[in-house]
Amino acid sequence: MPYVPPEMKERIKREVSIQRLAEARGIKLTRRGKSLMGLCPFHKDRNPSLSVDPVENVWNCLGACGEGGDVISWVMRAEGISFTHAVELLKRNYLPSPASAAEPPPKQSSVPGAQDNAGAGAPHIAHFAMCGFVRTGPSPGLE
Repeated sequence: MPYVPPEMKERIKREVSIQRLAEARGIKLTRRGKSLMGLCPFHKDRNPSLSVDPVENVWNCLGACGEGGDVISWVMRAEGISFTHAVELLKRNYLPSPASAAEPPPKQSSVPGAQDNAGAGAPHIAHFAMCGFVRTGPSPGLE
C-alpha cells in the first residue's frame, strides 16, 4: 500500500468540500441549524438522515447505516474504493497541482479545423471536477 503523507491527507480534508461532494451526487441539502440535512445515499432513506457540517467539513448518517467521516471516507464509501485510491482520486480531481497552475494554456492553431480532437467540443473533465469542490477562504480553526 503506497504511503500517503499526513500533510496530503490534511490538505484534502481541509480544501475539498464535503458539501460539494454530496451535492455532486444529487443530494439536496437543506439547512437545519449549523448542519445541512439530506437523504443518505448509502441506504434507502425516506426522511433526511444525512447530516453535513460544512464548517467542520464532516458528514454523519443519523439513520440506518450510521456511517460518517470526512471527504476521504465519503469517497471510499460512495465509490467502493480503498483509502489510497480515494486519496489519489481526490488529489487528482479536486486539488490544483502547482505544475498545472504554472503551465501556459495550449496554443490554438490558426488553421481552421486543425484543433486537437481531444479538445474539440469535449469539456475538460478536470476543470469541471475542480469547479466548486475546492474550499476557499481560511480553513476552520486556523484563523
